[in-house]
Amino acid sequence: MSASAYPTITHCPGCGGESLRWPWPKSFECSECGFVLFLNAAAAVAVIIEWRGKILFGVRKHDPGCGMLDLPGGFVEQGETGEEAARREVKEELGIDLPELRYLFSVPNRYPYRGIVYDTLDLIFLSRWDERPEVKADDDLEDVIWVEPEAVEYGRIAFESMRRALSRYMEDRMQSGY
Repeated sequence: MSASAYPTITHCPGCGGESLRWPWPKSFECSECGFVLFLNAAAAVAVIIEWRGKILFGVRKHDPGCGMLDLPGGFVEQGETGEEAARREVKEELGIDLPELRYLFSVPNRYPYRGIVYDTLDLIFLSRWDERPEVKADDDLEDVIWVEPEAVEYGRIAFESMRRALSRYMEDRMQSGY
């Protein structure tokens, strides 16, 4: 990452000076006051909700990826665990409480937002349901759809990380015989 990746950051947040340097790819520092800001990956969560083998997708209401498919989830807030964030995001987006939640794996992601690309680490969880949950699209979702695994249209999924996560989940699922 370089200064050109963050064109809107032109003044030091510490002193207001215009002497920002990018000595490392993930940080900048001010040569006037010594202020250093590290640009580490943000934590995000996504939940694969499965009922009778079908997977629940949300249709994104906003950019990035407006109108495309996504797994329910979002950013982890300060002081939250990944599990707490997954439960909160699913409650906000779908109006349901998750009775079961299992961590699967993580996937790096690049999240473009208003001219800046953020690096995230997406924590992928699984919640399997015996009965169909009564979900409704809310918050960042326009709609929700249930999709058979063999009918997943990977090109309609908003983020490369979610395509990779679903592909890996499907492979693991087939190998385990579920």
